[in-house]
Amino acid sequence: MNKNILFLVSSLTRGGPINQLYELISSEAFQDCRSTISIISLSSLDVKRSRALDFIKLGCHVESFNDDSYNFLKLSRKMVSYIKTNDIDVVVSQGIRSDVSLSLVLNKIKAKCYCILHNYIGPDYKLTYGGLLSRLMINFHLYALRRLNVISVSQSVADYVKQNYNLTSTPIKNGVRSVDYTPSAVEHPPVKLIYVGVVNKRKRVKELVECCNQLEQDNVALSIVGSCESNDLNKKDKYATYLGQRNDIPELLSQHHIFVSFSAFEGLPMAALEALAMGTPCILSDIPPHKEIIGISPNFGCICDISDPKSLSDAIKHCLTLNPLDIKRDFDLFLSSEVMASSYYGLLMK
Repeated sequence: MNKNILFLVSSLTRGGPINQLYELISSEAFQDCRSTISIISLSSLDVKRSRALDFIKLGCHVESFNDDSYNFLKLSRKMVSYIKTNDIDVVVSQGIRSDVSLSLVLNKIKAKCYCILHNYIGPDYKLTYGGLLSRLMINFHLYALRRLNVISVSQSVADYVKQNYNLTSTPIKNGVRSVDYTPSAVEHPPVKLIYVGVVNKRKRVKELVECCNQLEQDNVALSIVGSCESNDLNKKDKYATYLGQRNDIPELLSQHHIFVSFSAFEGLPMAALEALAMGTPCILSDIPPHKEIIGISPNFGCICDISDPKSLSDAIKHCLTLNPLDIKRDFDLFLSSEVMASSYYGLLMK
């Protein structure tokens, strides 16, 4: 018998956490229980780049509290009402607003409660929100995480919260569906690099562009895809092309040879997984989640020293030797959405 499952999210705006949720629910593992899955967005469904319709098409019930506030008590009252009215058996939250609000009502509901932790809450919050606000957010979030059953999106995130906050969690790696596509070989310059994601200080896109600018420019071209939240990116850079926000990511990835990210903090980056799913190798910065990906298979790419153009040049040469079919084979074994979904299904349905 299927359980009534409720997923709580801050909003359904397209991005890493919501894309991961879609991959999870659209998997074969959850095919027979989608009609018993509800998704509540705290904020309005009518947001830019909303994926509400995608979840509705899967057969899920989608609803909104239409509340953008951090009034945790108000949000928690709405949660209790919905959970009791709809006989929810399992609740899975993600994001600080959902996690904190849910943690306040555990003694009022019978449902088993989980949360999905996507990031390094300490350094991520500090870099994004500054000192004072980040400390407040970290304390609130830790209060919630210590009361909920935490699922970390990578072993790296699980290790971080254990070492820094003595917080135990269950690691389940993010996954995306494999794509039936094999990139074409590089027959002549330039080698086409692509970055996909938000453009901000945490992602260090400026440093990526600067490193690429020091290479032989006739041999390498860089495309930057994503919404820009940073004022320090020169969108008219001679050697990098800023494509802005796009909805044709698979097609763009198919037109490039290597995915690259110099991010300072990640959980387990969905964009890199999407590239690997197409057989596209990755050049990634030296941070634990990136090393976790590359450590899974030598066919996935390599780690790069972001301050050293020679390191990037060597990484490019190495990635061009990798076989896309080997990348896809290893991706299907370790990082596909079906691998992820089977782990979630086993945990949530037990």
